[in-house]
Amino acid sequence: MRLSTIGEIELLEKLKQQDRAAFSQLYNLYVKKIYAYALGILKSPVLAEDVTQDTFVKLWEHAASVRTDRSVQGFLFTIARNLALNILKQASRETWISDELFGHALDQSEDGLQYTERRQTGEFIGKAIAQLPPQRRLIYDLCRNYGYSYKQAAEKLGIKDSTVNSQMVKALKTIKDFMVRNGALLLLLFYRS
Repeated sequence: MRLSTIGEIELLEKLKQQDRAAFSQLYNLYVKKIYAYALGILKSPVLAEDVTQDTFVKLWEHAASVRTDRSVQGFLFTIARNLALNILKQASRETWISDELFGHALDQSEDGLQYTERRQTGEFIGKAIAQLPPQRRLIYDLCRNYGYSYKQAAEKLGIKDSTVNSQMVKALKTIKDFMVRNGALLLLLFYRS
C-alpha cells in the first residue's frame, strides 16, 4: 500500500511531534520493504532483522528532524543501507558476523568448495597484509577496513594525500604478488571461469 504524498506529509508532521500512531503506521507501511532491502545486502535474515529494527529506532530518535519535503522511504533506505554497510565493515573484524554472513551465503549461493576457497583466500590476504610495513599496513587498514577516504587517512596521519595513494598502490601490489606467489590468485581465477 502506497501513501499519497499528502498522507505521507501528514504522517511525518505527526511523527515530528512524537506521535506513536503515526510512527506505527509508517512502520507497518515500510517494514517489509526495509527488511527485504537489508536482506538483499546482507543475505542473513538475523542481521537483516537487526538492521530493520535499528532503522526504525533511528527514525524515532530523529523524528524531530525528519524533513517533510522528502520521501520517508528514501530516508529509511539510506539509514538501512548505511547500517548494513557498517555491519559488513564490522564483519572483517568480528568473527561471529563473518560466520553469520558466510553461513547464509553458503545456504543461498555457494557450494562447499566455493565457501572453502573464499575462506582460504581471506586467510591468504590476511597473511599478505601482515607482511606489509607498519605504516603501509596502517594506511591499508584505515582505507579498506575503516572506510577512510585517502584524504581522511592523510589528515589523520598528518601526511600528504599522494603518500596515502602511493602506499595503497604498493600495498595492493604486495598483496597481489603474495597471492600469485602462493598460488591463491590462480586458484581463485581458475574456479571462477
